[in-house]
Amino acid sequence: MKLRNRAFLECAAVLIAAAGAGLVGCQGGATDPHDFISDNPKASSDSNNEDSEGNTGAGGFGAPSADDGAGNGADRAIAEADIIQIHEGKLYALSQYAGLSIIDISVPDQLTLLGRYSANQGTPFEMYLRDGVVYAMFNEWGQYIWNAADGSYSWETSSHIEALDVEDPSNIMQLGSFDLAGAVSDSRIVGDVLYAVSYQNGYCWGCENNQRNTTITSIRVGNPTAIAKVDELSFSDNDEWGYGWHRSVSATSERMYVAGIEWNGSGEGHSTIQVVDISDPQGDLVLGTTVQAKGQIENRWQMDEHDGVLRVISQPGMWWSGDVPAVQTFNIISSQNLQPLGYKDLVLPRPETLRSVRFDGERGYAITAEQTDPLFTIDLSDPTNPVQMGELEMPGWVHHMEPRGDRILALGFDQAQSGGSLHVSLFDVSDLSNPTMINRVAFGGDWSNFAEDQDRIHKAFTIIDQLGLILVPYSGWSYGDNEYGCGSYESGIQLVDFTQNSLTKRGVASSHGQARRAFVSDGRLFAVSDAEVRTFNIANRDTPQPVVSKALATISNQSVQVGNLVARLSADWWTSEARIDLVPAATPDRADPIGRVELSSVTQGGCYGYGLYNARLFGHGQHLYLVWPSDMGTSARILSVDVTDPANPVIGGETQVPLSQTDLWSYYEPIVQSGDMVVQAGNALVFRRSNAQSRNNYPYDYYDDYDLGGFNAPQLSPGWLEVVDLSNPGQPTHVATVALPEASGHSALRAEGTTVMLSHWVPLPDDDTKARFYLDRVNVGVPSIPISLPPVNVPGSLMSFDATTNRLLTVDYQRLTYTNIDYETCYRNHGWDSLFEPENRDQWTGKGTCIAIRRAFKVTEIENNLATLLDSHPIPDGTQLTGVVVGDDRVFSMANNYSWYNDSGYYGSDSKIFAVGGIRAGALQVAELATEEAGYMMPIAVDGKKLVASSWSPAGLWTLDSTDFDALSFEQAAEMRSSPDHVTISNHKALCSLGTYGLEVVDLGN
Repeated sequence: MKLRNRAFLECAAVLIAAAGAGLVGCQGGATDPHDFISDNPKASSDSNNEDSEGNTGAGGFGAPSADDGAGNGADRAIAEADIIQIHEGKLYALSQYAGLSIIDISVPDQLTLLGRYSANQGTPFEMYLRDGVVYAMFNEWGQYIWNAADGSYSWETSSHIEALDVEDPSNIMQLGSFDLAGAVSDSRIVGDVLYAVSYQNGYCWGCENNQRNTTITSIRVGNPTAIAKVDELSFSDNDEWGYGWHRSVSATSERMYVAGIEWNGSGEGHSTIQVVDISDPQGDLVLGTTVQAKGQIENRWQMDEHDGVLRVISQPGMWWSGDVPAVQTFNIISSQNLQPLGYKDLVLPRPETLRSVRFDGERGYAITAEQTDPLFTIDLSDPTNPVQMGELEMPGWVHHMEPRGDRILALGFDQAQSGGSLHVSLFDVSDLSNPTMINRVAFGGDWSNFAEDQDRIHKAFTIIDQLGLILVPYSGWSYGDNEYGCGSYESGIQLVDFTQNSLTKRGVASSHGQARRAFVSDGRLFAVSDAEVRTFNIANRDTPQPVVSKALATISNQSVQVGNLVARLSADWWTSEARIDLVPAATPDRADPIGRVELSSVTQGGCYGYGLYNARLFGHGQHLYLVWPSDMGTSARILSVDVTDPANPVIGGETQVPLSQTDLWSYYEPIVQSGDMVVQAGNALVFRRSNAQSRNNYPYDYYDDYDLGGFNAPQLSPGWLEVVDLSNPGQPTHVATVALPEASGHSALRAEGTTVMLSHWVPLPDDDTKARFYLDRVNVGVPSIPISLPPVNVPGSLMSFDATTNRLLTVDYQRLTYTNIDYETCYRNHGWDSLFEPENRDQWTGKGTCIAIRRAFKVTEIENNLATLLDSHPIPDGTQLTGVVVGDDRVFSMANNYSWYNDSGYYGSDSKIFAVGGIRAGALQVAELATEEAGYMMPIAVDGKKLVASSWSPAGLWTLDSTDFDALSFEQAAEMRSSPDHVTISNHKALCSLGTYGLEVVDLGN
């Protein structure tokens, strides 16, 4: 640190000396060694302290025309990627969370997992299956690279293709891999060549020189033993107003058309269509000409090649510009020569936005939207003279159209529909001059959506002509029937029957996870999400009946070991479904559980149906206890689950305790928090309840009532402990309420055996800038008769307690006030723990007052309800201690030295790990370890004297072995796709819950 003036130097020197002496200046009553007085962390400012990211179905009624909208020739077949492929009785499913799964579906009522392949990084996008090889595409394939020269990380990212030999599903082998620039936006296989289109948006991490480039890469896939990259072609988007929209692709066997949104910032947006010659069967790419679309190209359906003519429908600028959609046709002489042929401005009843386009042979369809959704029909039989024929006004917005001869099936949105915000419509276009809507059915929740954008929605919108059945995967949210506006999420497959002249809404096949695909095989409906495959009996389409399911991904929000089992809690954001999966402790990461507890019945209809994502899970004996907030957060619910027979777990009794929602999770207090808001002690669960009304009503003024915590200090607030008895395992019972002393604040809870501990502090009667901290202890050995032990005055707030020696680690506080200094000096030296009050509040210049706080570790011994100070260690100014975890004679925390100004004049931070030992010995050992190589991280668990920390950049797990304080060992234990949200330590292994990315086991060694 650099101190800016002499007066500050002199003041700091005095304070540092005092800190090294154990903050003795904070002790009131120097003659009484057991009387500890700290500066009040909730005091008023009146201090006297002088320290100054086309599935059209098969043929049937009005089968889709032979022209699929891309003018495909018969000489080379065109294939599109998808997240599912079906071949020879096997389902190949690509999950965003867990990679590739291969499932035997030859017996639809008995799904068998044959093999799985999961990459360690990247997000799976789509895949092809060809000749026993899966070509899986990934986005966000990147890593953080540490640059030792300048002490910073850079994010190197790309997209990626892996060629996987899946002939033996139980032994999937990688045949080759290919890195692509940017992110994959689309792809095609034409003949024996895979063409992948990727895009660097200019704002992505790792984009070279901040350029916006579209790249087409060709990969030869005709021979699985000779897979090779053939060619690559990049072209730049030099639009200075570009915002990184991905490009859309329309393809034939000869050409690709690539175009995206271009924006010049003044409502005059248009699109440049890049033509690429892909006629070479070996994959050589030839850059063709460009043509200018009058308006924006936002999806693939706006471009179409048919009988040597490129047709385009686009809209210039934005809706407020008053420009109208335009129909353009171009004569294709070659890929290097396209000539304008015809042009037509559509006539609109009012200025509206172009929403969807579809071409079908010599016809075109365009739909715009403002308050209503006009469907415009266009005759393209003479490409030199496009003719606008008819118009149909209708409510809502159509997202995608699938032509069926003189009928169109369409998918869209309309929140004004009482039956749901989504709809399927059937249009009669037999007379182009007079299109009509035959029927529309609404479904979904109040706020629903599809998992795919317009470039890929045709892969999800499944029309099975032979069965007269439409399958629509969707997910959404609906309001509940209550006065609070609460609701729940849902996800599933909507079934709709159709004939030439009718639509009939049928039932919904529910999905676990966001519904993405659906198909029918051997009479069973298959619903596929990123999390699971489910089959349904649809003999009665009004009530699809679930038959079997197979997990594609393991979802673990939290885990706990109970006996020889590990219980994994998973909550599905998309459906409000929650469950507990039971697996052997020896294989806690296995996908298929040996037992499962479905929790929907206990959370159904509540505001917190999806709230189990943040529920708490405890194990005791052969029972699990689930804790989560009630519907309106006025109490906590505790549910028991008997797992004695893990194959048949039984939901038991339930009880509630009065709590506010914030009482289940820590809220901000101006002290270092160590512990939890609910702890397990012996046969009891103990909750800390606060006076939420009082806490939220504290008067506060940014300057006048500043107290290093945001609340006016002198007001005292009550608190309570709520005790739940687990002695009767099948029926948890709320048996006692223990009143806590009124105080300026209460800390989180720690448990030692059957004793629950916490701190409270109260200001001195004659000086509210100072306070006495007390250690509170409540024995719950007999939960119904909790025994409160006398409070013990200690130097600061509770960090840890060693029961074998009755020695206590605390953090003490000293309030500092500096006058006549500038705000840069204040924030540089004391960071976010300080407040600068300028002499003139309307102008943050010149001098003012800096109020800050200084901390120190202290160890005391408790004997006869008296504390005796044994040792003290100062904590550097401006250091915030977060993520405190306690181990075997060890306390660990992150030490963040945030500064609004660093030496370069900008915001910066310096993060370290603090390791504290010597508590049993009464002689503190404190070590600081820099963590730059791990990036941002947080302590999350302890295994003996070994800290387990979760890192965010790069995501993974790190350990700090503090067995020998003189030789600390800090190393990365594992790289992960996501930073762990929760870690359980079991037999020197870390069970890392990664949410949708599952549970990963990391061996910590001895």
